Formats: sequence, C-alpha cells, structure tokens
Amino acid sequence: NVKTYIQSGNVLFTTREQPPDKIISDIEILIEKTFGFQTDIILRKLSEIESMVNSDVFSLSHSGEKKYYITFLKNSYTGELPVPVFSKNKDVEIIHHNQMDFYSISTAHKGVYGFPNSFIEKLTGIPATTRNPNTLEKLLKL
Repeated sequence: NVKTYIQSGNVLFTTREQPPDKIISDIEILIEKTFGFQTDIILRKLSEIESMVNSDVFSLSHSGEKKYYITFLKNSYTGELPVPVFSKNKDVEIIHHNQMDFYSISTAHKGVYGFPNSFIEKLTGIPATTRNPNTLEKLLKL
C-alpha cells in the first residue's frame, strides 16, 4: 500500500507495527543499495500529521501576506528555544515547536519568501524537511 504525492519525497505506506527507528533504518539502507546514495528519512504517522493540520496553531489569524509551514525533524530536539524566534532577515518566524516539529510563518524579504528548513536545521543541528499545511491536508485525503 505505497502511494506518493508530488515529487518532493512524500510517501504514504502501511507497515506492520515496528519501532519507527527500524522502519527508518530499513528504508535508508534500501535507498542506498538501490540508488547508490544516502538520504535522511523523516517519518511521521498519519495520525500525527492529522493532529498537526488540525492544531490551533494554524487557526491563528495574522495580517499581511504570510505562508505557513511545518518542519519535521529527523530526531528529537531537546534544547531550550523560546518562541517566537526570527531568522536573520526576519522572513521566517518560528511560532511554536515541540521536540520533533516546528511551526513557522514566512514573510517576503526583498520580494522573496523565507523558507524555514535550513534555518531550523542550523538552529537545531538536526536534519529536517518542511511542508506547507496544504500539502499535508492533501496527504491526509490520499
């Protein structure tokens, strides 16, 4: 039961109940053997994505042109990070986070919207991937 959604690494699948670390390791090894390169796999349960999409964080109203994102970390971040946190150009604002997921708002700086992925990876030192809520909602409908 494998389905993909757009060409950005969104893969939905069902599996027997296994520890997430085992699933991640198995997929990373398979990708390396099959395609000859290493990549970080970031895994979330569908129920976790549903909770994020339905979170009150997205119901906040903000004025102006904004883009919303959720950044998924590969591993748990246990550092202290009071919010809000702004990127250097103030084009990315982290408004909420837990140990595995960061919610952010992007605004335009010199005509270009900030994208939180590299900012959050530098901040945490942990590999990450970022999606917008619309993509996550479409994943839930698959």
